[in-house]
Amino acid sequence: MILWNRKALLIIGCALFLLSPDEVDAQLLQKSSQAINTKKNLSYTDIVQTKFSFQEDFYADTLSSAILPGKSEPISTGQFLLTGKNISYAFDGNRMITLHLTDSTYAVQKESVSGQDTRTLLYWAMEMQKLSKLSENKIVQLADTIINDISFANIRITVTDTVEQNQRSYNISSFIIDKENYLPVKIIRQFKGLGNDGTSFGLVEIHNYSEYKINQNKFPDLSNATIPAYFSLPVKRQPVKFLENGTPAPFLKAYDKKGNLLDTSFLKGKMVLINFSLIGCPHCVGAAQMLNRLQEKFKGRNLLILNIYPIDPFEAIVKFDIKEQVLSPSYTSDRSVVKSFPLDGYPSFYLIDMQGKIAQSYNGYYKALEQELEEKIETYLSR
Repeated sequence: MILWNRKALLIIGCALFLLSPDEVDAQLLQKSSQAINTKKNLSYTDIVQTKFSFQEDFYADTLSSAILPGKSEPISTGQFLLTGKNISYAFDGNRMITLHLTDSTYAVQKESVSGQDTRTLLYWAMEMQKLSKLSENKIVQLADTIINDISFANIRITVTDTVEQNQRSYNISSFIIDKENYLPVKIIRQFKGLGNDGTSFGLVEIHNYSEYKINQNKFPDLSNATIPAYFSLPVKRQPVKFLENGTPAPFLKAYDKKGNLLDTSFLKGKMVLINFSLIGCPHCVGAAQMLNRLQEKFKGRNLLILNIYPIDPFEAIVKFDIKEQVLSPSYTSDRSVVKSFPLDGYPSFYLIDMQGKIAQSYNGYYKALEQELEEKIETYLSR
């Protein structure tokens, strides 16, 4: 009898040994995914917090969420209804309707995910299935997280963590999971990398889940996303016509950090590149990085780069310049400057030649812009 117990203990011990901690971690992810996917229906509150690297503070919204998991793979083919403070999203399995509640406009798309708000538990269930299949060294179970004296499992998945172009790039997700029902109570995704336009940016995305209601008898019909009769498509904005090449550059009204009007006399006889920018614009970050490179490339030559902010206060501009190590001078202005220099969004650029005429205008920031500017500036400075 004692011998049999020893054998049993030995067998159990071997089984536990064969099931590595990493396999247990992966199983927790799979169980959490299944806990979502196997529900008849599920409603919950999702407090979504997001912060991009170019932002000072987190943006937050509270979404009342109702999801109906799909009956087949992928899980994201389910249906959902999300309602926030000023916006709602309804996906019926075929299309997503976004209602902007402040101006009664709507948008329609086929995809079920459009930004952080629409990463529902349907999305995360599918992600957890994918992440659970990663190599065991990428999945780590940390010490339990204690919330209101209750222990929750804490799984961290490092998808990537490398150095790219002398900058750290990473994609890390953390899942805080209820050990009893396996539903997540918090999901955190941290990302840093290069965008398609070469911009280096980061993102922290946090979902805080509460008020779960499972398999309700009275549940909203999510099978047909509809548009209320009083909602309409946004008015199509007419494209802005930039100043034509060869026309004299208008007076540039801008102010330094002391509130003094910019003395434009020192611009005469110089090649001037004006960057009209906006704090909180991701592409403006990429533009700032590009302008630093241009500043270094043409250092000591007859080029002057100016950053003009028609909307932002100088305190915010100073913080941005310090954070991004901006090398060129920055000035405030006001919205009236766009009457002199028409813009179609931020960033926008005007290149002015040594005779004070418009050499070229550029709308937005894109990957090829740096080379285009280099070639144009070099052409003028070499004359």
